[in-house]
Formats: sequence, C-alpha cells, structure tokens
Amino acid sequence: MKAYLNIERSAFRRGEYVGYGGGKVWRITKSNSSFGNWHAHNQDNWNDQFFAFGLQSVSNKLSELSN
Repeated sequence: MKAYLNIERSAFRRGEYVGYGGGKVWRITKSNSSFGNWHAHNQDNWNDQFFAFGLQSVSNKLSELSN
C-alpha cells in the first residue's frame, strides 16, 4: 500500500482502513457500488459518508474536510 498521511490499515479489522479528516475518524472499506470502489463513513455518524474510486481519492477528500 502506498503511504498516505491520513489513512492507515486498521489494526482490528482485516481488509479495512482508518482515515482521519475533519476532526473525525473514518472507516474505509472496499465497495462494489457504482458510486466508487471505496466507501468511507464517519465512525460516529453513519449518515456522514462518501464513495471514491481509489484510496488516493479518499485521501484527497479527507484532506479537503480538514481545511
């Protein structure tokens, strides 16, 4: 996996990632959706979510949330 500043492998869930952005913790999982290959959702609020087609796109979106 390429190193991202705001994404790391989950220590507790195999195949999942943890992202940080906008002062929140995000769970990132693989998706089969037509909206994107990756699904990220806020750990505290399931309604706060987004899809992306690559981990680089997820990282960019998390960076935007932090600004």
